[in-house]
Amino acid sequence: MNEQLDAQRSRRKVLLGLGTGAAVVVWHKPVINSVVMPAHAQTSVVEPHVEPPLPTPAELCGAVVTGNVVFGPVSGTTTPAVCSATFDVLSADPTNSLTIISIEAASLPADTTIDVQDLGVATNTAGPRVVWRGPATDAPFCTDLQPIEDVTFTITATCEAADTTDTDGDSFTQEFTLTSILADS
Repeated sequence: MNEQLDAQRSRRKVLLGLGTGAAVVVWHKPVINSVVMPAHAQTSVVEPHVEPPLPTPAELCGAVVTGNVVFGPVSGTTTPAVCSATFDVLSADPTNSLTIISIEAASLPADTTIDVQDLGVATNTAGPRVVWRGPATDAPFCTDLQPIEDVTFTITATCEAADTTDTDGDSFTQEFTLTSILADS
């Protein structure tokens, strides 16, 4: 029994010694003076070089406008009675002429015709001429021209600056309705 008692005392001393020793060991937060990152772990993002967008022909050439609008009755006998509107396609910029490539009208209503004359150079005072003939609300008198069915014109143009500069395309288009052309006159 003495041996058992000695073994228990010996274990208690060891356990008490461990407990005391564990209390002496205190954990401290480590001090970090520098951080070394591996080469593949960059902290900043390098933006790729992006080329600015090319200018569009519309930005270089300026706008297409209409002007010199004239309207009235169609002479002679026409059934049904129709009116006529004539306008020029022009450049909005007096220092930059346009080259009008095409003037197209959307599908035409019944009894309506479009005549495009002299595609080519358009300045701010003269350019290709368009003649519309069709039914209007006040035909045959045509003093306050209002087409019964509107027509949309798509005008394709370019200019010298667009031909000589690296651009995003060679030409541009603008749309006009006959109603808006008449309203602006």
